[in-house]
Amino acid sequence: MRWQQGGDATRVLQNARHTLFVEGKDNQEIDAVVIQELLNANGLTAIDVQTMGSCDNVRSAAQALIAAHPSYYFLIDRDDQDQASVDSSWIKFPDPSAYNMLIWRKRELENYFIDPAYLSQSQFLKPNVDVKQRILDECNRRLFLDSANLTLYALSRELRKPLAIRHFANPDLFQNEDDGLLQLGQLSQFANKTSEVAAILNGARINGIYLDFVQELSGGVFPLQYGSGTWLERMSGKEVFHAIASQCFLVKDASGTVLTGKAQNKQIAKQLARLPLAQQPVDFQELVALLKTRLN
Repeated sequence: MRWQQGGDATRVLQNARHTLFVEGKDNQEIDAVVIQELLNANGLTAIDVQTMGSCDNVRSAAQALIAAHPSYYFLIDRDDQDQASVDSSWIKFPDPSAYNMLIWRKRELENYFIDPAYLSQSQFLKPNVDVKQRILDECNRRLFLDSANLTLYALSRELRKPLAIRHFANPDLFQNEDDGLLQLGQLSQFANKTSEVAAILNGARINGIYLDFVQELSGGVFPLQYGSGTWLERMSGKEVFHAIASQCFLVKDASGTVLTGKAQNKQIAKQLARLPLAQQPVDFQELVALLKTRLN
């Protein structure tokens, strides 16, 4: 197994035979570390996991490299993408016309680590902590913020360029549905004079996209409840996992030092990724199965 520091794509392309490219700035990012752990634990040590920057970088590389390198595979976050595109990537893989690219069925890798049934198997979980309720509380706090961010991503994808406002970060500004409409109302002032951009950034249209996301995430149930809506799959797993990990888990390194932040999150996720395959999320099981079939 080769670990290449710094995500040097050129060196990787020259040396690796079977490589799975994921999002991230370097190979110490959680996506690369955890997926490598999962593959190693399931006999797929012949596959290197390497990062290649943002989703757009991974997608562009997939399109450019498939003809010359059919043993390169690509895995990206779902973000705002529709269910049909996601499902198609799994059904067709491996498929040169789809660039051997898979799209997570959940928004981000971390969304798999905010499933309470899976997360409760962690050896680092503090005693007497109701992690299921903590996840629900955090997601209720972020509902309207995440709906607004999904709206930004959808608009950026349609425009094929970043918006002036790329990301909302403060949940305190999104206490209710109307707060989201107010914050998104800023977008129309950045529209230029072209009719195409003006049509995309039309206030009524933006509001419609936002309200559709609120409805999808919540299932029309407020406050959020398990079993209603897609909030557990479509909200920002990265942000929720970070918040939950800091509240509910205690991780120490070999010297007894308590880990925090990204270091803590990676250790929690790595330990779970080493569990038997039958205890892994269905998408993890399917990823392993697809790659084993491909190697064979």
